[in-house]
Amino acid sequence: MMKSTFATLAAIALTALAGCTQGTPGGPGSTGKAPAYGQTEDTFNLTVPMLSSSLQQGAQADATVGIKRAKNFDEDVTLKFSDVPKGVTIEPGNPAIKHGETDAKIVFKASDEAPLGDFQIKVTGHPTKGGDATVEFKLTIAAKDTFTLSTPRLSTSVKQGTAQTVSIGISRDKTFDQDVALKFGDLPTGVTLEPAAPVIKAGAAETQITLTAADDAALGDFTIKVTGHPAEGADAANELKLTVAAKE
Repeated sequence: MMKSTFATLAAIALTALAGCTQGTPGGPGSTGKAPAYGQTEDTFNLTVPMLSSSLQQGAQADATVGIKRAKNFDEDVTLKFSDVPKGVTIEPGNPAIKHGETDAKIVFKASDEAPLGDFQIKVTGHPTKGGDATVEFKLTIAAKDTFTLSTPRLSTSVKQGTAQTVSIGISRDKTFDQDVALKFGDLPTGVTLEPAAPVIKAGAAETQITLTAADDAALGDFTIKVTGHPAEGADAANELKLTVAAKE
């Protein structure tokens, strides 16, 4: 019976620990001796996710910093972040948890060149009165899911007064499965493109476009830049070589 009771109490203790912040309290009451359990009156603690939050290069991720208010503490608390990895920004720039509120919503944004790895960002909560509270926010920056565009290796030939269909392919890395909108650079005079705004849909390996040359289209060899723009992350580009020949 005693063993069963002890096991139950241990499980309760571990559960409580798993749900607690590992930071330090702040507020007017934070200078006094901490109680054996619970929070000291007129103090507060900051709370963050226990597990590391993941953020990909070139992407953004929402996060929440919460607050646990002890009795008699109802002040505004401004948040400050330090030890932020290079290439990572936080919005809004000066977040705050207003009195009566339970948390603040923030957004982490990573540049395409943000360093990879696990980081601990120090979050400091500064109240209107009393000492600051701190907590560590764990952030993991992962490599971005990328893609590359493929175009015909040889120059695509189209004669004046005719049309030619061309396939633009995509190679997807890891879990990249977004729609990719295609944009074409300057076309030769007299050459048009259909559809005007082609898209490679999520899950698709390619899309087809039709190049139509007017009877008086400019003759010669041309290089057209093809840019792929995903819903999130960085663009990718390639070149489409086109030869416009005289009509027979």
